[in-house]
Amino acid sequence: MGPLRLWRGAVELDAGPRQQRGLLALLMARAGRPVSTSDLTRLMWGPDSPASSVNVIHKYVGALRRLLEPGLPARTAGSYLLRHGNGYRFEAGPETLDLGAFRRHVSAAKSILGQDRPAEALDHYLNALQLCHGSAGDFLIDSASAAATFAGIDSEFFDAAVAAAAVAVRVRQPGRVLAPLRLAAEMGPLNEPIHACLVTTLATAGHQAEALAVYGAIRARLDDELGIDPGHELLTILKDLVIGMRRR
Repeated sequence: MGPLRLWRGAVELDAGPRQQRGLLALLMARAGRPVSTSDLTRLMWGPDSPASSVNVIHKYVGALRRLLEPGLPARTAGSYLLRHGNGYRFEAGPETLDLGAFRRHVSAAKSILGQDRPAEALDHYLNALQLCHGSAGDFLIDSASAAATFAGIDSEFFDAAVAAAAVAVRVRQPGRVLAPLRLAAEMGPLNEPIHACLVTTLATAGHQAEALAVYGAIRARLDDELGIDPGHELLTILKDLVIGMRRR
């Protein structure tokens, strides 16, 4: 959830060249599920994969195995990158990947919210959101298929941020979700639902000037990059914000 970073204890590891890091990020994004070499080839290179693509994948997997487990004997699979049919599967313990921890916290938040314990649910949402540090995949791979895979993870973060904001407003603690909402807006500069949520939450937290600035910024981007006006949701929020400011 953000730039790929690996740690062994307190030591950060160098995951190798860009393409090798991209392969690891793809396997981590699908942790616990096998990915065939044909799918990996499509994800990494798109329709114009080189003839050597399968050999390159095997080479990267070998290098990553030695990186993750330095004492691993040659030609041994180890604990993380396992062979599965004609592909590979990344296996991780419950505390290994931020993505796994994120999903567990979001699931817990939803379950607890269903028991009408919003304050506790908000804590789980915030624990999840703090694990995201930017766009998934960090633009390691240029193919459209890989971009869609990583965009799906970003979408999970966006959904959790919006859900957390609704809970934060409900328990009158909107300021607690502003940092992840600002990050979500930065990651999705044209994402109207995220910006609508940020504008509303800023206004609820008493930051009306920043709320108006956020609205103005996305309105300008939508016009400059897409040639469109803000949608109904943003326009309605702006109207409510202006009316609220006039009543003060």
